[in-house]
Amino acid sequence: MTNIILPVIDDFEGYAALVKELKIPDAHILVGVTEAGAQAFKFRKAGMRVTIYKNGSAKEEIVNALQSQLEEGKTLIMRKKLSRQEVAKFLDSKADITVCDKKPRNKFSEFFYNLWKKIIRLMFDLTFFDGDVSAVAFSENLSGVIQNISNLSYASRINRWKGVSEGAVQTSSKPAKKEYSRLKNNVMLIGWTVLFLAVVASTAVYFLFEPATFLAGFLWACAIVISSLCLILAVVIYIMNIKTGKRHFKKAEEV
Repeated sequence: MTNIILPVIDDFEGYAALVKELKIPDAHILVGVTEAGAQAFKFRKAGMRVTIYKNGSAKEEIVNALQSQLEEGKTLIMRKKLSRQEVAKFLDSKADITVCDKKPRNKFSEFFYNLWKKIIRLMFDLTFFDGDVSAVAFSENLSGVIQNISNLSYASRINRWKGVSEGAVQTSSKPAKKEYSRLKNNVMLIGWTVLFLAVVASTAVYFLFEPATFLAGFLWACAIVISSLCLILAVVIYIMNIKTGKRHFKKAEEV
């Protein structure tokens, strides 16, 4: 069995046309569409199952909701439209996990990307897939895990997999838009930055008017170190949200 998870929240006619074009033997096409686009999928196709969710549902919420409908076999999660040929390449891949091919990076970008990966691995014991996760295919070997993992959306965006082979397929369309609140992300980073600067300023003002003692110096040093670590963590989370979207998504609510 070949599972295809297709969360659709926009361009409904385009995704419907793609589904009509797909010719995959033994396919189990799971379409999760919001109410606004339900009419576009009022057609019959062998192996297709359409589930309608509330307007405003995020793609990642739909991915988590559709997990319960998966069957044993290979699974392809399509967060963006692929051509019929690209879909075939994902399904023909022999790797355990296959993503969209990465954009070329120069030596400068590659250096900072590798440094960034080491920081993330050190802090969170995880890393990113070396490519775009707008489309991700999991081999039949991982079928049992994919069916039962607690957060399929996150597991298909962040690489916490051990002992698996990875592959990539070159795609022509742009990466799918990452789902997170830009306002909350910016407020979080600004808040921790302001706190760090306030601690540094408070330290300077204190020692400007008070005599320096070992205890005072130790306490203010601890405050600066703690606020610095919090700011570093905030920067890491900020960048992770931009790169992969927010971590936690609930399941979309079915209509």
